[in-house]
Amino acid sequence: MPEAQRKNRKYSSCCCKRVSNVSNASDVYQQNTQCQQCQDENEVEDWKKTVLPTAYSEDLPRPLTPGCCVRLKGFVQPTCSRFAVNLRCGKQSDSDIALHVNPRLSQRYVVRNSLIGHRWGVEETTCISKLNLARNKPFEIDILATESMFFVSINGKHVCGFVYRVPLAKVKNIQVVGLVKISGVEYTTLNSYPQSSPNIEPYTVPVIEDLQIPTETLEVPLIAKLPVGLLQGWQLEVHGKVKILPSSFFINLQEGIQMWPHPTVHLHLNPRFNTTNVGKYMFVRNAWTNGDWGQEERCPGVHFSPGSAFVVAIRRSNDHYAVWVDGKLAGEFKYRTDANKVNALYIQGDVTIKAVCIRTKATDACFTKKQKQISL
Repeated sequence: MPEAQRKNRKYSSCCCKRVSNVSNASDVYQQNTQCQQCQDENEVEDWKKTVLPTAYSEDLPRPLTPGCCVRLKGFVQPTCSRFAVNLRCGKQSDSDIALHVNPRLSQRYVVRNSLIGHRWGVEETTCISKLNLARNKPFEIDILATESMFFVSINGKHVCGFVYRVPLAKVKNIQVVGLVKISGVEYTTLNSYPQSSPNIEPYTVPVIEDLQIPTETLEVPLIAKLPVGLLQGWQLEVHGKVKILPSSFFINLQEGIQMWPHPTVHLHLNPRFNTTNVGKYMFVRNAWTNGDWGQEERCPGVHFSPGSAFVVAIRRSNDHYAVWVDGKLAGEFKYRTDANKVNALYIQGDVTIKAVCIRTKATDACFTKKQKQISL
């Protein structure tokens, strides 16, 4: 078949037209513009060219519902640069992909996306934990279905989430592509998430009576147990430093160390830096009760600055928490829950944490320059 006829046949089923004689700018635009159908076809062709070898493919034994977890165990081969786990709506090669989890070992992050109607959606790349995968090492990946999103953990640590773009009931198949070997796939129901490795114990916040601060760099996100809670008259201290280009971070006093089901959050402190007005930061306080966030309490976030060290002290009073930042009262938060049920601390976001402790007596000593130098 002549070349011209072959090209024209490719576009015969759509509105695209070949222009042989380009005489003006409008003709150039017409020649370089394709209809949506052809754009979709080209995207699919590009996707097919980059498909990795299939390491595993299997239909799900039952529909996914909230609480269902797919657990993959495998081994990353020495030459692997990236691989992907796909939850698909069918086993055909052109099936929609409800969840595409794509660890990229060279870049050290995990891409999430979906493929709907032959078109990839917007990639999500932000992760709350570092990618703890390595070549020539075994791995374990958990994908949990919740009421509104997938949670993904790698080797016992929560890494990221992905809000549903496809109804959960449509997921029928799991596929793994890339240079990995799959040794097992389990389908189970979890009561809580993440399921920590037996070798990983949550940090326990020390209770101290003197001015000495236990100094050690703590990994963020930080989930820590409060051995006896936070009693009335006691003070919880967080010594840290805001990153240079922060978006936000938060400190939760909560009930339980799990992420799902969502724990009751008795106090949520959330400095926000990504406001529309540069330098106009916000400091938000709230609580999660009865399955939802309550009314936010806001004030200007002048207490935290990018790149600066800070000391937060949360003091429990008879009917409220008093929040102090670097020796200044940043706000008070009336109890919306039973404060005696607080048993965990959770910190996530754009901060580094050097020390966390509980004092049995409230004191301003932690705000002195000397103490800040010790902790940072």
